[in-house]
Amino acid sequence: MKEGKKAADIEKALQHWTGSAIDPQLKPLQAKARQLGETAHSLASSLDSRCREFIRNTKWDMSGLGDSRRLRAAMALSRVSGEIVAACGEFLKSSSNTPVSKLEASITRLLRVASSSYNNSVKAMGSHYASERGWLRAEIEGLQQLYNQTSQFQTRTRDITSIHDQIREHSKTLVEHLAMLQDLEDSRFRLEKEIHQLVYNEGSLLEAIERIESDSEIRAANAKEAELKRLRKKLLDEEMSRLGGVFARLLSSHHRGEMHTHPQAIEVLTRYVKTPLTTLAKESDGYPELTDLLEGLCESIESTRLPLGEKKAKKTLERAKRIINGSLRPIQKEAREAFTSRSQILRLPNVRHLRSQRSDLRAEYTRSRASRELLESKIKNIAEEASLLRVRAKTHLDTVDELATKNFNKSIPRELREEVLSLTQETLRQNRSDPFNIVPKRSSDT
Repeated sequence: MKEGKKAADIEKALQHWTGSAIDPQLKPLQAKARQLGETAHSLASSLDSRCREFIRNTKWDMSGLGDSRRLRAAMALSRVSGEIVAACGEFLKSSSNTPVSKLEASITRLLRVASSSYNNSVKAMGSHYASERGWLRAEIEGLQQLYNQTSQFQTRTRDITSIHDQIREHSKTLVEHLAMLQDLEDSRFRLEKEIHQLVYNEGSLLEAIERIESDSEIRAANAKEAELKRLRKKLLDEEMSRLGGVFARLLSSHHRGEMHTHPQAIEVLTRYVKTPLTTLAKESDGYPELTDLLEGLCESIESTRLPLGEKKAKKTLERAKRIINGSLRPIQKEAREAFTSRSQILRLPNVRHLRSQRSDLRAEYTRSRASRELLESKIKNIAEEASLLRVRAKTHLDTVDELATKNFNKSIPRELREEVLSLTQETLRQNRSDPFNIVPKRSSDT
């Protein structure tokens, strides 16, 4: 939000505008409404006070009465007085300056309780407590007259006071939306500061990783890793192509109990499916375990115990027999040499230290990325929420302006309207020129 122009400032400006432009047109009505409210409170206070006095008197009377009819009368007066006191207490909780519509509803509730209670108890009082009964009846009639006045006034002024209330409610909601936008903007700014710090830290982590990667011994280890990846790809994509799917099918059939295979063959098959290059390199020259496995595979295909289809069976047999005849010897030799060389490099103290350090740096970088993505997600949610609030705030602003113009011939001052609109649009402008939208430099191998 703009410095110096907050939701509270808009609230004061709106109150000043309504107070100077609209409220003067309502002063006569407000004075009459205030008079009705004060009269109602005065009647309720008087009724409450006198009924409390009746309760005290009847309590004293009941303590020494032997006449059952007078006792019933005392109990009835005490009961009606207690019910009226409770109703008056609820009525007096509201302000005397309450809106007329609410005042009318409050008087209705009080009058209903007082009338009903009086009517239910007056017979039991009989000829006793005549003055108290007369006073209660007069007070209830006074409440009825006040209700009639309030109802007539409400009918005459309902439209204009309702519009005035609508203006106040829309203004209040507008200010609430602006305050929420302000809070969202503050949250977004804090999150972006956190993201900025994470981005800076990630850059430092990547630089540290790159320094490790530039070490000659680490480069040598990486080169061996790359060589082993190349050999593995060559083994799977070229030398053992068409066999991977058949191996997986054999394992699946074995696990489902559809095909019975020697446990040792399953063990070899599993190793070649999971780590083909490592398994090949660990075999002795000529890879006898794989050869035995493939010979059994060829027998199963040729005897149709393993149905593959004519074309696929032919291609699989060709590849298997080529391997049986020694086509993997060169790649087996290369893999052994690469594994041996890598093992020697990895045993170097400096390499062990740097690899451990790099692993920690990468883990920290991964955690930072995850934290940053979470914060970015929160910012996205904030932006969506702010977008809805901006639309709603403008709707309330337009509604206030339209109601005031049509009914009071007073529109919102242009300067005030522009200030409100500027507050609803500010977050969007800052998002477009985000000073924290920094992309960290990536390491070539992280």
